[in-house]
Amino acid sequence: MTSSELTKQIIKYLVQQGHYACRINNIPGAEYRSGNLTKGVADILGVSKTGKAIAIEIRTTNRQSDAQKIFEDHYKKRGGIYVVAEKLDDVIEAGL
Repeated sequence: MTSSELTKQIIKYLVQQGHYACRINNIPGAEYRSGNLTKGVADILGVSKTGKAIAIEIRTTNRQSDAQKIFEDHYKKRGGIYVVAEKLDDVIEAGL
């Protein structure tokens, strides 16, 4: 499964569960995004049905970058739900 397919699958699941979620299109090196998006931002951002912030990083091939780990740390420290997902089950196991 490609990362794009997994992203779509996870967003569909989250919406079906009553959460709000959207894809963050953060393509490295894209000139029109340069300076407009935080480096390391997760692939999916949203809000749980109970009001908690959600961030999901899709990982199908390699590990998180240092910038992604920093974003995860900031998110968790502030009470957000952050999931590194290699498959849909990772999101389900996180309680979403």
